[in-house]
Amino acid sequence: MKKHLLLFFLFFSISLSFSQAYYKNGDKLMNKEKYLSDLEVVKKENEPKYISIEIFEEVNRNDSIIKNFRAVVKNKNKAYSSNLYLMLLNNPFPDFKLQGINNNWYVKSRFLGKPTVICFIKHPYFQPTRKEIKKLNALNKNEKYQVVAFLADTNANKSSFSNMEFPILKDSSNWLNSNIVGHHFAQYLLIDENGIITYFFPEFPNSKTTFTPIRNQTKEIFELLAN
Repeated sequence: MKKHLLLFFLFFSISLSFSQAYYKNGDKLMNKEKYLSDLEVVKKENEPKYISIEIFEEVNRNDSIIKNFRAVVKNKNKAYSSNLYLMLLNNPFPDFKLQGINNNWYVKSRFLGKPTVICFIKHPYFQPTRKEIKKLNALNKNEKYQVVAFLADTNANKSSFSNMEFPILKDSSNWLNSNIVGHHFAQYLLIDENGIITYFFPEFPNSKTTFTPIRNQTKEIFELLAN
């Protein structure tokens, strides 16, 4: 038994030693050494500003980890808590029971079974544009996917809600403050059919964006929203 355990741990250690981390920025894929080297250059070029690395997708592939990231220049030379929500990546989306503006009640299990794009409406200046709503409606009509919005600010422009053909969950600000780390969060994210957060959209997809996903399933959703 001890011999088998020793062989197992030896195999596990060898497997870990051969696994590598890769970093994807736009269309550029680099190993960890190149990533750290480029990061130092970016830091020096932007001193004394702070460089925040935001990993919005992380995929295991062929015994390697690929981290999809972007570098954001901050105005203050100190760490920010505004991207703490990224720690939720590859973790289950928090459970909820919230009422929609149609007065129906919704729970997390209602959105399991197929990938779901989640939209957060936070204030009048941070909500979907008419063009984005049109694309989200089209995606929601696709039998493979679905969309749901969380209304986190009652001051949001309610006139646009009538154009949304997917559930809008109201009075969700307290739930968001309790469940989304750091209070700040992306406007759009994707959960898979099992309710796992697999992607934070750095921006709403468009044909010119450089932030392209790694997973094939996410790519398909991305392209449907971008075109």
